[in-house]
Amino acid sequence: MSAEQKKFKFNYIINSAACMACAACELECKDDAIFIDDTVNYAINQDNCKRCGKCFRACPSGAVERVANA
Repeated sequence: MSAEQKKFKFNYIINSAACMACAACELECKDDAIFIDDTVNYAINQDNCKRCGKCFRACPSGAVERVANA
């Protein structure tokens, strides 16, 4: 990993309340950014995420949300 992390204007997050755990996002992600966290919910590793939006478009329940960075 480079010492200087690329700054993105937004992040994708997974709203665990809306997530159906169908794994559509994980199957679409080619950057190995989707994982199951300690609370057994799907989550996105922001260090691996390239912000391509494939998970966002793949999610049938709208659980993947795009949020602006401060």
